[in-house]
Amino acid sequence: MRIITSLLIMLTLTIAEAEGATKEVPKGKPYGGTLIWGTRNKPTIINPLITTTSVSMSLQDLIFNRLVRLNSEGEIDPDLAESWDISADGLIYTFHLRKGVRFHDGVECTADDVKFTYDKIIDPGTDSPFRQIFELAGDFQADDKYTFRIILKKPSASFIYRLTREVVPKHILERGSLKNNAFNFHPIGTGPFKFKELKDEQIALEYNVDYYEGRPYLDKIIVKVYPDSSSLWNALMRGEVNYATFIEREDYELIKNDDSFKTYAFPVDSYYAIFYKIDNSLLSDKNLREAVAYSINRKELIEKLAYGYGIECSGPFYPESSLFNSAVKTYKYNPEKAKKLLKETGWVDSDGDGILERSGEEFELRVLVDTRSEIYQKIIMLIRQQLQEIGIKIKVVLCTGEEKLTKEFFENNKPQAQLSFPMAIGDDAESAGLEYWLGRQSERISKLWIFKNENVDKLFELAEVTLDKKEREEIYRKIHQLIYADQPACFLYFPYVFHAVSAKFDNVDEFFTLYMPYYTIKDWYLKNERR
Repeated sequence: MRIITSLLIMLTLTIAEAEGATKEVPKGKPYGGTLIWGTRNKPTIINPLITTTSVSMSLQDLIFNRLVRLNSEGEIDPDLAESWDISADGLIYTFHLRKGVRFHDGVECTADDVKFTYDKIIDPGTDSPFRQIFELAGDFQADDKYTFRIILKKPSASFIYRLTREVVPKHILERGSLKNNAFNFHPIGTGPFKFKELKDEQIALEYNVDYYEGRPYLDKIIVKVYPDSSSLWNALMRGEVNYATFIEREDYELIKNDDSFKTYAFPVDSYYAIFYKIDNSLLSDKNLREAVAYSINRKELIEKLAYGYGIECSGPFYPESSLFNSAVKTYKYNPEKAKKLLKETGWVDSDGDGILERSGEEFELRVLVDTRSEIYQKIIMLIRQQLQEIGIKIKVVLCTGEEKLTKEFFENNKPQAQLSFPMAIGDDAESAGLEYWLGRQSERISKLWIFKNENVDKLFELAEVTLDKKEREEIYRKIHQLIYADQPACFLYFPYVFHAVSAKFDNVDEFFTLYMPYYTIKDWYLKNERR
């Protein structure tokens, strides 16, 4: 009888546990299963205060939570902060935190943890790569257990976007060395998945049953590392992995109509462009810069080099951003108009050799190209052919990285332009691409490219303190118009990126956008999988 009673108790507990783990399960969205994630990026330490690269950066969004987070549309959503207030002067941000959110070790996450996180980021001793983005912060305050306040030195309409940093546990990281802490190899956060192990460059995560939004549908996530694109592709084909980002375009073409996969293609938030040395005696003439813009056939670049997967670029703003000015149109390919502009400025082919001359000097444009990029080499070769048709000679100045661009290199090679692939400016207006267009910052990023436009600088400063969203968007659209009209760079195109996931997984569309909010993987589930 005692044995039967014990068995009944065990059965009752098992059923109760199962019901607790699967309560409020929407019909057709069962719990269970494992996502096998294939990547070419080897994992590094996982510490949101200092980690910037590799698959580890992506996993942070699953292990930790943020004060606020970006959704699939690039908009700010609540996370640890369920609401917030901004003072009328834009200087004080007050965040009201969720109660009862716990780290994976059971300790509650409070305003002290949030304050500790931001204090560590701005601490010079931490050497955090994110320190610079909080230069505007004057003070971080934990007013009480669930109230966190930030006081700014001056208003900033985009400051809220800077607060998408993961919050770390104070009780674990407040003592000892940050860089040598065991936490870096076994992180503890508040997110939907717990870190389980890192073994042989393979990372395992398991679901957090106590996650504040409810436990994720998947039981586990396994991350496997492959040496190259070919190995990853073969693993995807064998079913060894069922999710892979940034696959090759050729591979995407093979499976885009295959019912076994869900595939995604969209433009990346970086663009190809030739940046001019504006203070050069040749390129200081805007007519010449416009002539080059009319001479380049962007559609041909996209068709031949990107196989049709590209969007013509009309300036440094991402096309899907609310800051993008759709009224700004790219220069259409018009070699005859280009020749007319060049002739008006005295450039003619006086000796019939196909190259334009002026005052006995040939029109030669020396373009700096990084030889490590195969696509750079293909782009410059095609552009050289296009410009040759109107009489402009391109001389390619080869380099093998920024560290090689010494003063001696510039004196010997005298490059006048550089082929680059910078980030575009998006809705947050806080991307690295912004540095190219601020006069006070552009000197930091290049020994060749410096953009200075007083009107543009003033508008950027105005936009930063304009709290009204619509007014701010109009200011950025004006900036877009001014930059493209000035033609300080020859803007080319935005290329696409490609991703694939097994069709066995559902509820995945929200993730596959430009912003790729990794926390949404908590909502993925396996069809017809039963726990």
